[in-house]
Amino acid sequence: MKRHAMGNCFAAKLATPSLNLQHPIASWSKQYAGYPLDFSSAHTEALSLLMPLLLCGEQSAQLVFQQQALQLGQQQSADSVLALNEVEADEAWHDEALQLVFSQLPELSGQHQVRRAAQRFYTGLGRSLSLQQQFVRIASLDACVTQLMQLIERGSIGSRHPFSLLCGLIKKDEAKHVYVSKHFAQKLGASVHEMAEERLWVLGALMKLLKQQANQFELIGVDLDQLEKKLEFKWQ
Repeated sequence: MKRHAMGNCFAAKLATPSLNLQHPIASWSKQYAGYPLDFSSAHTEALSLLMPLLLCGEQSAQLVFQQQALQLGQQQSADSVLALNEVEADEAWHDEALQLVFSQLPELSGQHQVRRAAQRFYTGLGRSLSLQQQFVRIASLDACVTQLMQLIERGSIGSRHPFSLLCGLIKKDEAKHVYVSKHFAQKLGASVHEMAEERLWVLGALMKLLKQQANQFELIGVDLDQLEKKLEFKWQ
């Protein structure tokens, strides 16, 4: 598959998971793989700058869940490791589908700066003191992404546009990933207090990253202040 020049966020790459051809995004990809995705000029520019943020998140998640599955392989049950592998495979589908969209968008000089900012954020997010803390951060981040995808799905691009449909599918997966990561965090001993603190830290760090592109999000109908307030209210 053709990949955009800004489509690879990290040099490190472990084994590519087997893609489940029964996955809902497999059907989406089959339907739209040879389909020109038409966006307005404003949406085209906005998504060209926002896509590195989304792709870095998906690729970071793939790497993290691969590493966690390997690390926990000797300690957890086969079912637990399978759950991690399934999340990794979901993220791989997200990456594939977003690459399909990104490959149809133009290269812009600002994409380099956006990708570097995303790389710094996700690298910093991985600097956790413990495995349980890492799972708490992932659960928190995926909760944010679930809400972000819902806003894009319902935004100005149009709810029936293929990209909006894709965001709806990603949203459903990310909601499931929140449950998986939260389960592992609790199983490893994460306290309610620790989870509450980490949620707000992740939200603050993510909003700082996303608000660098607030104008682009506004163009696709996403109000980042609304997203932040909604999650703060939910988590406080």
